[in-house]
Amino acid sequence: MLDVLKKSVTLMDCLIIAAGAFWLVQMDFANMGGTEKIYIAVFGLWILMLFVRIYIVYKNEGGKK
Repeated sequence: MLDVLKKSVTLMDCLIIAAGAFWLVQMDFANMGGTEKIYIAVFGLWILMLFVRIYIVYKNEGGKK
């Protein structure tokens, strides 16, 4: 499983997750504007697509063995 994560998650993915998590922690949820709402939606979609990419790599690796 660790081999699949190494093949599917890149350094840029880790940087995006770190920056996104930092911004979410610093965000003022009581005073959100349109930009913050769009950011949360896009970040959520990006996380979903990351999981889809990991799943695809996992399934392709299983077929080769």
